[in-house]
Amino acid sequence: MSNPKRVAIIGAGMAGLTLAKALSSHASVRIFEKSKAVGGRMATRRIGGASFDHGAQYFTLRDTRFRSLLDGAIADGAAERWNADIVSLPATPAGGPETASAPRQSEARYVGAPSMKALPAWMAKDCDIAFNVEIASITGTPRNWILKTETGDIGPFDWVIATAPAPQSARLLPSTFGHRDTLQNTAMNACFTLMVTLRAGAGTPFAAARLDDPVLSWISRNDRKPGRGEQPCLVANASPHWSDAHIEAPLDGVKAEMLGALRRYVPLDAGEAAGAVIKRWSYANVARPAGRPFLLDPERHLACCGDWCIAGRVEAAFQSASQLADALVPMLRKPAE
Repeated sequence: MSNPKRVAIIGAGMAGLTLAKALSSHASVRIFEKSKAVGGRMATRRIGGASFDHGAQYFTLRDTRFRSLLDGAIADGAAERWNADIVSLPATPAGGPETASAPRQSEARYVGAPSMKALPAWMAKDCDIAFNVEIASITGTPRNWILKTETGDIGPFDWVIATAPAPQSARLLPSTFGHRDTLQNTAMNACFTLMVTLRAGAGTPFAAARLDDPVLSWISRNDRKPGRGEQPCLVANASPHWSDAHIEAPLDGVKAEMLGALRRYVPLDAGEAAGAVIKRWSYANVARPAGRPFLLDPERHLACCGDWCIAGRVEAAFQSASQLADALVPMLRKPAE
């Protein structure tokens, strides 16, 4: 490429990585990620011998282009199908977990292997990514955008694209962004994730469960996912509305309430409860999507995309970024005016 357009992408989650890979042969692309690793909520944490997927729990496969990506990842050992039955548990299981409904037949589910972050790490192999760089604001003018950070200015860039959650993208993009109203009307829910290491040999009568519960919405035996290791462990997610209501609450109190709710479905001894770890996600679930696959402002050379444009799914982040790339490529090919 002679004098390629300079594109800055904010965020190295599924959307940012998808976009970077799609645009890399048409522009000079760099991703800026505020954390030390790729993946966003496609994350796995190891605590002792236990492995916890403490963000996205799995992903589904409907889009043909996502299928092509996943086929390559599976061939390289970065993803596997998760053949688990997911049951539904009532709010107050009088007879214990055995009162769960029969598992539902549904579409195939997949996970990164041996961890959820393995898939984004595989996608990032050829991407130019600056880690531990948090963008404070975006200043300048179209084709000359500057990214402001605590350590100095970065740029200029012809295009800036935000793939962070909608509220964070709204704070970052300049006030002149043409789709600000749509962006600000998008709503996301918080999520608390509880990670519990179980004693050796602990049994749970389900691999994963959706709950009709005032506190919890999900419980999973994470060690039953491909490649996660043998240490028994649980991941429990709080419901979106409960999480929103407790987003500012002290974490110790949140953890205690979630443990109390978890005990209604899974017996825990004192040691298991004492070792529990909690994670707070400020923006996890999509309550009100943007209603369009991406937000593109061609006049100002700004855009944003993510799962929040469509629905709260890993595949939706891929679809959003892929469709934005389709719209951007012809613009990147045009000579500078």
